[in-house]
Amino acid sequence: MSGLQQDPIKQIILKDQIQNLYHDYALALDQDNLNQWLTFFADPCLYRIISRENHELDLPIAVWHSESIGMLRDRVLALRDSTLYRPRYFRHMISGVKIDRIDGEIIHSQANVLVVETVIDFKTQILLSGRYIDQIVLENGDYKLRERVCVYDSILLPTSLVYPV
Repeated sequence: MSGLQQDPIKQIILKDQIQNLYHDYALALDQDNLNQWLTFFADPCLYRIISRENHELDLPIAVWHSESIGMLRDRVLALRDSTLYRPRYFRHMISGVKIDRIDGEIIHSQANVLVVETVIDFKTQILLSGRYIDQIVLENGDYKLRERVCVYDSILLPTSLVYPV
């Protein structure tokens, strides 16, 4: 992959593919397609949602920490089968997708994210603003998230976080 850093055409193609990964990921979540959401992850993988303060201080406490596809699948099953919550709709706005570097087969990238949530009979509210910090790998011809850390800017979230972002 190091040749991609040299060739401007390959850089443009790679950035487009990574942007498509981000946008398809958001679309799966916005359409409540959690089974498709699972397909965006490599195995093994790491998925975390953590406050900016804890991330910057390298503190381990996160509101969501999953270390494998199995853990993500368990969370999806819990959401579908056993968790009771009001129906809600999400919209993800992703901007500033940037490839930071490529280390061997791992693409390090980041993007800004804003997630708004609409709960039935309530006003739409900002659920989370922050950024994704990702490690992406090519697996069977598809780019997959080896690691996604969502760092949200606030210390507090306005509601309980039951869905992935």
